[in-house]
Amino acid sequence: MSNYIVTVKQVPDITQITGNAFNPETGTLKRGTLPSVINKLDADALAFANKMKHLSPGEIVCLTMGPPTAKEILTYSLSRSADAAVLLTDRVLGGADTPATANPLAYAIKKIAKDIFKGNDDYVVISGMQSVDGDTAQVPAQIAEELQIPCIAYATEVESINGKFRIEKIVSGGNQWVSPKAVPYVVTVANYEYPLFASFRRSRWANRFAVIKWTADDIKPTLFGYDGSKTRVTRVFPPPKGARKNIHCHNIDEFVKELVSAYKKGGSSGAFEGEETDYIVPSDRPGGLFQRNYEGTDKEINAYKQVTQALSRLGITKIDQLNESLVERVQEHLQEKLTKKMLQEIIEGYKTTQTSYSGDVWVIAEHDGKKTNDVTCELLGKATHLAKPLGVRVGVVIAGNKCKHMANDLIAAGADDVHIIEDVLLEDFRPGPYRSAVVDVIKKHNPQIVLFGATPQGRVLAPMIAYRLGCGLTADCTSLDIRDNSRQGNIAILMQTRPALGGNIMATIITKDSKIQMATARPGVMKKNRPDHSRKGNIIEHGATLAESDIGFDIIKTELSGGSANLSNADVIVSGGRGLRSRDNYDKLVNDLAAVIRKKLDCQVELGASRAAVEQGFINRTHQVGQTGTAVSPRLYIALGISGAIQHLIGIENSEIIVAINSDPLAPVFKHSDYYMVGNAEEIVPQITEALRH
Repeated sequence: MSNYIVTVKQVPDITQITGNAFNPETGTLKRGTLPSVINKLDADALAFANKMKHLSPGEIVCLTMGPPTAKEILTYSLSRSADAAVLLTDRVLGGADTPATANPLAYAIKKIAKDIFKGNDDYVVISGMQSVDGDTAQVPAQIAEELQIPCIAYATEVESINGKFRIEKIVSGGNQWVSPKAVPYVVTVANYEYPLFASFRRSRWANRFAVIKWTADDIKPTLFGYDGSKTRVTRVFPPPKGARKNIHCHNIDEFVKELVSAYKKGGSSGAFEGEETDYIVPSDRPGGLFQRNYEGTDKEINAYKQVTQALSRLGITKIDQLNESLVERVQEHLQEKLTKKMLQEIIEGYKTTQTSYSGDVWVIAEHDGKKTNDVTCELLGKATHLAKPLGVRVGVVIAGNKCKHMANDLIAAGADDVHIIEDVLLEDFRPGPYRSAVVDVIKKHNPQIVLFGATPQGRVLAPMIAYRLGCGLTADCTSLDIRDNSRQGNIAILMQTRPALGGNIMATIITKDSKIQMATARPGVMKKNRPDHSRKGNIIEHGATLAESDIGFDIIKTELSGGSANLSNADVIVSGGRGLRSRDNYDKLVNDLAAVIRKKLDCQVELGASRAAVEQGFINRTHQVGQTGTAVSPRLYIALGISGAIQHLIGIENSEIIVAINSDPLAPVFKHSDYYMVGNAEEIVPQITEALRH
């Protein structure tokens, strides 16, 4: 008999987002304009917990952290299957990033186990993989790290064999069945297609139920609120206007003409990282220490420019001439355009010339046992770009049972130092032993930046490592740059930009109160270095101090899909979704269109699919596109019968051109497309295929 704790979150309903939902100047969401709902994947987690409860009876307790209004989603949970609910609400908990969210939740979980379960540790924590407002997938893994319990990520199904749970989870290219070795443990749910519904009787009971309310004083967390956070948002802004054309085509000839024309006009800026370096440390700038044109925002650059000009008029040409008395004189010159406080910070900022961090730039590699994956080489390209102006080396850590043979390829891809960790317990990826091994090497060498791929592996490993080391982590970055934040005394720091709210806003984030800056980057976004097999580098071998107790779960079986798909390097991807209705339709429509495009445009074309299409057996999982499949960046992406779940849209947003066909005129994919047609794919696609033949 087990008990179950389900973490749930109240989020804005991003399906209702319109242009009026954002402040046009700041890009921030006007929260009052959108209704609040339970996070969809948390609703899946609740249903998953209900299945576990039927397999092994126990009590389901739902836990949320938020304002008093978050009680609504607890009532929702109680009306479906929860037996009790806890609301963690306190103003001091607000403004938290992921570690400062995970920590209070972990302490609340401890209190639930003690007070509600009467000290019984036979419980499972079940969370949605991520929330739609943040999309980080970091909190559940960091809860596991705080509680020092295993984390089973990307779960899709559960069964019980001889009284023991077996959990199916997504892995790269397939599925894996695992069995937890001990309780408690954390499960993150990537998808569960069996929703729960409320009955009238249970809804009445839920509305009368007295939700338990706790404050920070009740749980006594050690990391919370803004002060406990390890990252800080420096800028929030809308995505570039006109990023997608949203052209509704009404006939086949028009559609085909636009598709071919757009592809031929397009053109990648190149698959490899260029030679240019756009940051210079203050001591090397041609304009001297007063040159502050590498600030993180245009507003800061302009402010420093104005002050520098005013100081020049006042005859101030050396840093040691700066003092407090200059503030009023500069303010007078600028006609009080800048506040006194801002001027004080700017003048102090001129005196800050040393870089805020020291150490090399590292990448944590991923591999399949034979070769590293594409995102590792992409990150090495970005690491080279970041390390060059800092005058530091590029390092890469690769862990496995036998992985030394990949070292030379990593050096050719840009690594100066390759750190090898080999151990039999690293044969298969499990977060626990991998985290322990990598943390030990990081502690030994103290890099200033560590980059991970935003893959199913990286999105569980990175938050655990960051939490263990007490460092900030930014998820799913699409841009990484070295810049200054001189007013706050930060020089040569990593500016980490990422989309949020389903790509409706962008945020630039910096690390604070951390020795290391950490980020995950989306596959297909960063550019590789051109391989140079004449490069020389150091190969450094490390032992791993691991024990069987580090392994949180046994791997029962791994089911990898047959065949392969080179989605990462495709020029064009033709994808099919559940809207194609059958495997026969998928095979006919997608294959025929792909074949004619391959011939017409003389390019590399691959077949893709939504998760729903994969789950229904239309094609194997190696072709799945999206956050739990492969994030892609082709020149042309064609979505047939794909409505546009948020995880799929995130996985395709770096495509140069997106084309969609769907029978639902309100399909979310249309808002993210350049060209689209509304109609039945079974009727339209054969006509497009025929038109392309001529």
